[in-house]
Amino acid sequence: MAQTWSLPNYARRQPNALPGAQTGPVSTPASSTWPPAAAPIAGYALGGGTLVTGVTAATFYDDNIFATRSARQSDVAFVGRPEFAWMAQGQNYTIGADGYIEGRRYVKYNSEDQVNGSFGVNFTVMPDTDTQIVSNARYLHAHLDRGSSDTVGPGGILLSTAFQSPIAYDQGIGSIALNKRYGQWWTSLGAAGVGIHYDNASLLGGIVDFSYADGGIGVANGRLGYVIAPLTSVFVEAAGNVRNWRVDVFDSTGYRVVGGVLFEQGPNARLRGEAWAGYMNQQYNGVSFQEVSNWTYGASMAFLLTDQLTGVIEGRREAKEAALSLALIAPGVLGASAAVCSTSPGAACVSAIESTIAGRLEYRILANVAIGAGASYMVDDYLGPVAGHRSDRTLSPLASLKYFPNDKVTLSFDYRRINFDPVGGQSAGVGAISYDRDVYLLSMNGRF
Repeated sequence: MAQTWSLPNYARRQPNALPGAQTGPVSTPASSTWPPAAAPIAGYALGGGTLVTGVTAATFYDDNIFATRSARQSDVAFVGRPEFAWMAQGQNYTIGADGYIEGRRYVKYNSEDQVNGSFGVNFTVMPDTDTQIVSNARYLHAHLDRGSSDTVGPGGILLSTAFQSPIAYDQGIGSIALNKRYGQWWTSLGAAGVGIHYDNASLLGGIVDFSYADGGIGVANGRLGYVIAPLTSVFVEAAGNVRNWRVDVFDSTGYRVVGGVLFEQGPNARLRGEAWAGYMNQQYNGVSFQEVSNWTYGASMAFLLTDQLTGVIEGRREAKEAALSLALIAPGVLGASAAVCSTSPGAACVSAIESTIAGRLEYRILANVAIGAGASYMVDDYLGPVAGHRSDRTLSPLASLKYFPNDKVTLSFDYRRINFDPVGGQSAGVGAISYDRDVYLLSMNGRF
């Protein structure tokens, strides 16, 4: 269902981020002074739990739907999204499920039409008052936005702008964590995984084989924490990951060691979430991939600044991999294979460091009216001689207005601008061309 806190979506973000398990102190449901986004809906009794249903109807105008710098094309699209959430609770457990199906229809460019959807399940079990097991799993079918690729074609255009239709992908994510409390001390052990499969893309005169981007990521982590104040802990964490792709030159193993602070939800809490920082290391298989040995950070925080003013901030810094250009791997087929990644000229296969930060403020100017503003900023630094010192910067400011005519309906207007500004890469033939776009969205969400 509609979330209480909405962050700016990272422009150009791709779905190959490290997954994470829900690790932290053992906690039980507690009352909170945090204002809800909307009044709770009673729902319907179903299967020993409560079912809440809803639907979102929206229309948006995009002034550059193909994310190009020249020959810009605009269009209007209509969106319909039925959704549901179901939850059941017992003495020592909670189980839930949620999902949606989204249809998107464009007025002029039917190549951009999409059907997306997601389904997820989760549970929390407390074998005793000091032990908690938390798990979730989710399937997602979606499409990459135009301009979200790292790969360039002739003249430095992002290759995704030339595809005959956006790339569809299927993703599965799962995690499990064991949280244990020992007085003021607590420990957490977690594991998470993500698997991704992309459809191939069509170009005039050929196709792009995206099998090199198919694969998965596995992460295991352990935390040791200490409660320093009510609802507040400090912790240290060690985490290891394996990134395993169909083309093994992209494979890597890595770890991070960090320290952080965690704030729990509860009575009179003004903060919730966590922030951490430390060191990361990633070792790659391919000869054109440079080792990552650098600092890292992560944050996911919500703030109740006043009873009317709320804020959120999120960020992360992690090692990734990219194909900045592709090569022929078969007649009429572009892609990246072990052979073309190790030859010159060939595909530019490199490691990268991606840093993101996003924040948003929302202010209730009236009991049923809220205004919001925020921005996200992403930097992708591509490493090694093959990358030619290329760095992509994407800034995306936003503004919003929400009106709550009653406790079941939310009317919203959202504006977002995306500025993609790459630098470098020309010396290696992988320089990209900048673009910008403006998107205006009107939506209505109803819960019943």
